[in-house]
Amino acid sequence: MNWNTFPDQKYWYERKFSYLLNLSKGVAVHSKRVIDHLSSRTNTSNNIKKFRIMRPCTNLKPNKIKSFKKREIDILFFEKYADLNRSEQGGKLLNFFKNTSKRLKTIKYGEYNKETMKELANNSKFIIYFSFFDTGAIGLKEIQNYGVIAFSLQKEFIIDNETSFYIPELTNIDNMELAFNKIMKKIEFLSKSNIDTYLIAKKNQMINKCENALIDLCKSLF
Repeated sequence: MNWNTFPDQKYWYERKFSYLLNLSKGVAVHSKRVIDHLSSRTNTSNNIKKFRIMRPCTNLKPNKIKSFKKREIDILFFEKYADLNRSEQGGKLLNFFKNTSKRLKTIKYGEYNKETMKELANNSKFIIYFSFFDTGAIGLKEIQNYGVIAFSLQKEFIIDNETSFYIPELTNIDNMELAFNKIMKKIEFLSKSNIDTYLIAKKNQMINKCENALIDLCKSLF
């Protein structure tokens, strides 16, 4: 239920995690980072082979993908503080971008509907996914499927060096200027290149489709 409190004794399936793992053929998780966390917190490294990686997925395929030049939002800032509240750092990072000429829009986890998300996604060039300990990030994947280029502090959300970029500096508690400078440098460089949002969207859709999640799971069972 919460990254930092696992295994929370209030929930039987967390309290009995080791027992349930022993009984099962396997437990599906989204990444190696999650495997490491669950196994270390429950001393179940001896059962490490029972953890099965099944990527988070979405079959969202937009009918129309707006071109890069026609998108009116330079940066979509996605805030999610479900497990760790870094809103103070998020605010500092936002202030850096507000002092530039970039057009900025913020979106907060749990405070938008699907239609709003689709409209913002098809009108944004880049997204900064400011979320901590996220395990699936389905919302990010849906936005990526519109051809939005992503910046994330979690390696497992990086598809390749054309569609997404790993920014570990986003985890810095005391100095958000490091992340700001790195992201701005990349945005300025990419904005001068010939970005085809349709091709980026198609690549993301191929990686994110749920058929691949099923393939992952099936392969792990053999």
